[in-house]
Amino acid sequence: MNPLVMNYIQSVKSQISEVTCDDLQTAINQGSLVFDVREPQEHVQGVIPGALAIPRGVLEFNLFNLPMLKDLSQDEALNKPIYLYCASGGRSACAALALQNLGFTKVFSVAGGIKQWTENNGQLIKP
Repeated sequence: MNPLVMNYIQSVKSQISEVTCDDLQTAINQGSLVFDVREPQEHVQGVIPGALAIPRGVLEFNLFNLPMLKDLSQDEALNKPIYLYCASGGRSACAALALQNLGFTKVFSVAGGIKQWTENNGQLIKP
């Protein structure tokens, strides 16, 4: 990865909360919102059970139209715990920062992304 991009991602990660795959599993068990922000061609490889596939490029634009947030008040939506993952953690970190900038207060990026999940013997499902 380009050093400029690496520095940018490190800067982004210093401004967000990263969690482990174990934390993600706990969040899924508790019914938290989980979004796979990879691209559609990546989603066909499988997603983490309990996650909704929504590409990073449209996340902010479509988030408030999703059924699980659409009927909530803005305050309720902004305080809902949201967990994000991508392939390895860079895009989900950027997405987490974008959601924080929108006012979401409980946003988490999964360190290592789906690669770490599958290495930890995590199962995937086909969307």
